[in-house]
Order: sequence, then C-alpha cells, then structure tokens
Amino acid sequence: MSQSERIAAFPELASDLAAACAEAIEANRLDDVPNDSLGQAFGAIVRLYAAKAQMGTAPRPYGRNSGVTVTDVAIGCTALLESAGIEVFELGAWQSMSGIGRLTPQGGNS
Repeated sequence: MSQSERIAAFPELASDLAAACAEAIEANRLDDVPNDSLGQAFGAIVRLYAAKAQMGTAPRPYGRNSGVTVTDVAIGCTALLESAGIEVFELGAWQSMSGIGRLTPQGGNS
C-alpha cells in the first residue's frame, strides 16, 4: 500500500481500530492487546493530532459515539504527562503562553 493509499484509507483504518478497541473492552480481552502495539497506536495518534493542532484550529480529540468518559480522559492525560515528564502546572503555563491545542479561546466553554 502506498503512502497516499494509507492516508486515503485513514477513515476506514480509524473505524477498524475503534471497533477493535471497543471489542477488546466489551469482551474483557484487554490482555490480548499487546502494550507495545497500544503504545504505538496511541503515540501515532497523539503525534498526528498535535501536528494538526499546530497547523491551526485543533480538531475535536474524539468523535461521535466514542464513549470516552471523564475518567478515560484523566487516565490518558496522566499517562501522557508522566511519560513526557510534564507536571500539571507546567502544562497550564504552556497553555497560557501558546494556546495551541485549545478547542476554545482562553479555555472557555463553547
């Protein structure tokens, strides 16, 4: 598959990945998903999201009917911050200075 074919297939790949994740959760087969593979997918998605956010308006971080909960967000954010060695106060300072990645101006409600 060529690079352009992979990019064109992204919507289908995203749907397949979302379905596989949902199936692993619903069937309680989390151990069947290798941690390295999960980290590879998570890292790739974070990098792509950040690249799009740096180009302009940040896209919504998850789509319709995703089922993402507040707890899911807190756990994912904690893992990302710890793995990058960033403290919460440092994130707040960076957001105040750059604004990159915000969905709303000044972090207000839309």
